Amino acid sequence: MMRTNRKSGSPGELGKLKILLPGIPSRSSRGWFGYCTVILFPLANRWALFDTGHYSDRALLLESLQKRQIDPAEIGAVVLSHLHFDHVLNVSMFKNATLIVSKAELDYAQMVSDGKITDPSIPDFWPVLFEGQDVQAVDDAVELEPGLKLVNLPGHTPGCLAMFCDDGISVAACGDVIKNGWEALTAEAGSPGSTSDNLQENIKFIADRARVIIPGHDRPFILRQNGIEYLTDVTWQVQGNFYPRSRDEILLNLEMKGGYCPKP
Repeated sequence: MMRTNRKSGSPGELGKLKILLPGIPSRSSRGWFGYCTVILFPLANRWALFDTGHYSDRALLLESLQKRQIDPAEIGAVVLSHLHFDHVLNVSMFKNATLIVSKAELDYAQMVSDGKITDPSIPDFWPVLFEGQDVQAVDDAVELEPGLKLVNLPGHTPGCLAMFCDDGISVAACGDVIKNGWEALTAEAGSPGSTSDNLQENIKFIADRARVIIPGHDRPFILRQNGIEYLTDVTWQVQGNFYPRSRDEILLNLEMKGGYCPKP
């Protein structure tokens, strides 16, 4: 049963879209941390998610759902922005969910599996994640319900989906079509699949249709003429156990306030 007695107006809630896990735009010398934005939203008498994160997110994702009194079995749909590991590895938590993914992304992932192209971020076992699940493959654009639309915006991968929500405020959940504020401001692609040209086209397409942008790996923001306005604060802490240094030593403790940041 879908319950709706949730608090509203808190940071991370943008109309009907509620950010369960904020995206983190960071990497180390070993590669990307891969912490993507995970969004909860209501859909036709059921709860739905936009992306699921990866294994390191699982405990926090469960905790965030429990705080809202939502059991994973109540999630009736999961929109997958694309099939990179950091967005899909928790789909197995949601046994009752219809998985919504673009046909172009399924074709792309199959080409990776067949060895025709290389993308190390597509899990080798991605078809296993779909076993026993209802899968809805969508084409270029589809309306989930009035005011809620998915659009395929190729770039980061050929089948990237963005979700546009008009619920009093126009919001775009971008997945990795726009990963972070740097990409949005500079249109400089940060991944092999993107080019500056298609990123610039996608940024314009999204900015023309949404006031608020929720990127795949950053806080929600509004694009201004000469900068960006972040709508939430961020706290990002990294701990380490590098003997003989202190156990659980805080290596990074980043705190940034929301607000306007001028273009570099």
